[in-house]
Amino acid sequence: MNFSFTLFKTALLSRWRAGLLLLLLPLTAFGARALLPPEEASAPVQVGVVLPEEGGEAFWERLEKRSGLVAAFRRSGLSRAEREVAAGRWDCALVLPEDFEDRLTRLEVDGLFTLVTGPGSAVYPMVRETASACVAELISPGMAEEYLLDSGIVEADRLETVRPRLRQVLLDRDRVLVSMETWDGRPLDPLVLADSGVSGLLSGLTAILLLIWALLAAMDLGRWLDAPFARRLRPLRGASALLLPRLGAALVPALCAGALALLAVDRPLPCILSLVPYLLFWGAAALALAQCRPVWSALPAVIPFVPVLGVILSPMLLDLSLLFPALGPAVRWNPVTLYLRACGGSWSDALLLAAAGAVLLVLPPLLERKRA
Repeated sequence: MNFSFTLFKTALLSRWRAGLLLLLLPLTAFGARALLPPEEASAPVQVGVVLPEEGGEAFWERLEKRSGLVAAFRRSGLSRAEREVAAGRWDCALVLPEDFEDRLTRLEVDGLFTLVTGPGSAVYPMVRETASACVAELISPGMAEEYLLDSGIVEADRLETVRPRLRQVLLDRDRVLVSMETWDGRPLDPLVLADSGVSGLLSGLTAILLLIWALLAAMDLGRWLDAPFARRLRPLRGASALLLPRLGAALVPALCAGALALLAVDRPLPCILSLVPYLLFWGAAALALAQCRPVWSALPAVIPFVPVLGVILSPMLLDLSLLFPALGPAVRWNPVTLYLRACGGSWSDALLLAAAGAVLLVLPPLLERKRA
């Protein structure tokens, strides 16, 4: 035990220069987070609305209720709306005709609006759909009256008795409600998903950088195991017993740096706790790789591809298995994916990482004993 502790302490003190590189991990995470302030990321775009001199109040009332975190509607005159759109301060502007009320009464909605856009306009399709929804709400009673009369369901002399019901707002239990969710069953809230997307990106990048650190540690352990000092001790103590203290000296700074970096995400505690099984898995993998000289000597050629494969084969940015189902198993059982799912609260994935790490940790000593 004293020998292992001395080896751990010596390795930890000898790696302090390399450990300084790990300070870049939390600095990078907090720097990336600072580039996306939530106040600016969620600021609504401005949309101008030009109403006719008479009428249009009911439409404006419904449109104003739909102002929110995506688009904010601003009532203005035509000249100001054109100036603001041309200057890029407003995304677009909605112009109503002077006979707006008369056309609604006659149920003439073809070409009802004029949409003023600029070179940088982006949300005008959503504005068009929102305005159409407001118009549909206004003309739906009239359309219902025409349908009832044309189909013979209601006679003209009884229309006044059913008209109040046509303008009645249904309760939630009587409506056809549409709820949106992601492919994995989470509620589809754009702003929440945007925030979670940033957190997932930071967590994924942290996981990939720690993976690279573990592979570099495997190379370092392999070279040290080939040194004359380790060769003389290997028959007495075994390769795994010699490498474990040095592996711990490599992973302790990585755990600390990763925990500091993950303080930048929205829910840091699950992500930090999930680092333990994640680093256990890759630490055990590094221990196994370090005992196979052809493998660890080939790692310098493999490491440059690790970030690319880590991004592609994990749902950090996009789950490619949705587009290419053949990649499903590779994406699902990728350790980075398991870590990201553990960050989301799937502790079964964390346990799977821990179990796989335990197997990799126990397997090399068992093989050594069998060979002996």
